[in-house]
Amino acid sequence: MKARYFYALRPDAGAARNLGALAARLAASLGGRALSADDVHLTLVFVGERPVDDEATLASLLDGLAPRWPAMPLTKLGTFGRGLFWAGPANPRGMPEGDAGTPAWPAQLAAQLQQRLRDAGIAFDERALHLHATLVRGARRDARNPLAPFADALPIESGSWTLALGCSDAGSTPLHRYRWRDAPR
Repeated sequence: MKARYFYALRPDAGAARNLGALAARLAASLGGRALSADDVHLTLVFVGERPVDDEATLASLLDGLAPRWPAMPLTKLGTFGRGLFWAGPANPRGMPEGDAGTPAWPAQLAAQLQQRLRDAGIAFDERALHLHATLVRGARRDARNPLAPFADALPIESGSWTLALGCSDAGSTPLHRYRWRDAPR
């Protein structure tokens, strides 16, 4: 049996509720499937489909990394094509505005995870980091400026972010798409 794996940052409970509520508002207006509050996350590294027997190895790559990470507000709404709507930080690499020369902790953390995967001989998607929390998939309505009515929902502040291994597998449902293994404390 196989599952799809990724490393992600999960927001605190309050931010997750706010993101889930925003996802529901977007889906009600634009169509599509809203992600639940429990499923909203910022992907750091997408590993892809792997045998479920690899899960323990993938989880072990979190050992020695901090389980909690500092606040990072989500201040921007965006879309990938017409069907996927997301919220993210002002800079997709998570860098503070005006300090583009210094890598921020999300980019550094993603690079550490990528190096651990390389060292373990595990293939992963090497595309550039673009921090975003998917809110709605499969939106059907085509609107000229669909995000303007939702600007009042931002910023969404997460006091901290939890590092986790996420996966979707045969047990995934629309209400709980992902299963999580948090980094050890």
